[in-house]
Amino acid sequence: MELRRRDYRVERPVLDQEKLEELGHWGLASGAPQWRTWFQCSHARARALLLQHLPVLAWLPQYPVRDWLLGDLLSGLSVAIMQLPQGLAYALLAGLPPVFGLYSSFYPVFIYFLFGTSRHISVGTFAVMSVMVGSVTESLYPDEAFLQDLNSTVNHMARDAARVQLASALSVLVGLFQVGLGLVHFGFVVTYLSEPLVRGYTTAASVQVFVSQLKQCWRSARSCPRPWLALWSLRSWPGWCSCW
Repeated sequence: MELRRRDYRVERPVLDQEKLEELGHWGLASGAPQWRTWFQCSHARARALLLQHLPVLAWLPQYPVRDWLLGDLLSGLSVAIMQLPQGLAYALLAGLPPVFGLYSSFYPVFIYFLFGTSRHISVGTFAVMSVMVGSVTESLYPDEAFLQDLNSTVNHMARDAARVQLASALSVLVGLFQVGLGLVHFGFVVTYLSEPLVRGYTTAASVQVFVSQLKQCWRSARSCPRPWLALWSLRSWPGWCSCW
């Protein structure tokens, strides 16, 4: 079947730059300056600003209770059972009373519940962070600085109070640094970290945590000035209390 040929004819005026701008209503904005719009407040803008800084108000009304509540309760219970002894151990790693491990396990998760935007991120204490805090508290406030003159015993209450103040000040300082790095969007550096580098860091962190506890296991805290020197005590087995 032979297709019929159709002729199309388009007529439009020839436009120059001036006529095109006039037709599109283009030109410099007249009226109030742009910076005044930044301070304008409306119901929609206030609601969007509130939801941006408090995301829990956005996703909590849409939470599927029937589908997710039972699974979330079971997972939260299992994680809490595991986190209880883990938080106590992390507090001892940091050189603080064990109860502060429970505090650091609860409050970060509760705050992230209000201000967080991801349900997959892990928030709380970590072994490497606890060891780093412990190295600061034990070096600035060692047990020798709190010996009592009568029987040469350590004043645990004064030592713990001083270490708690130091750990709190250190946490506030690190938090300020993190807020500053977040404002300048410094997270792009993570994209340049290779996978072997991350694996090496995590492996070295696990070895550091393991070695740092050998002096506690073999009761060689005063004999060994460095944690890794406790490995040398294997040559004098079963003399656990001597490093050389």
